[in-house]
Amino acid sequence: MMKKLLYTTITSLLLLGNAYSTGIALKNATKVRARITYYYSESPWWDRVACPKTKTAKSGVTVAAHPDFKMGTKLFIPTLKGKVGNGSFVVQDRGSAVTRKSAARGRGYVFDVYVPRASYTQLVKSTPAWMDVYILK
Repeated sequence: MMKKLLYTTITSLLLLGNAYSTGIALKNATKVRARITYYYSESPWWDRVACPKTKTAKSGVTVAAHPDFKMGTKLFIPTLKGKVGNGSFVVQDRGSAVTRKSAARGRGYVFDVYVPRASYTQLVKSTPAWMDVYILK
């Protein structure tokens, strides 16, 4: 029990350290465990997003999310720090898979991260399917 508490404390401190090194304060953030998927532009129009303020998706920034998360909501995914930008994302898109939570089989939220096609396969192979996501206030 004590080992688990110590491990949890150390892990939390490391995550907070990673967040602060990018200038992100997690003190008032809401943490959710979510299924992370990736998408990329297959054709010239696939990088268009649902957010009226942004016209095209941008790697390291754009994420598609469930309608419970308003357009413009900022997220931090520590596991993706250094793999897809600095781990900070903005909800700029929707999609039927994230809206239905089908990738999570209805058990939780799905965040679909926009990435370059060249890094898609490597991310799928090297990152866990479920990650902690911090919803920033």
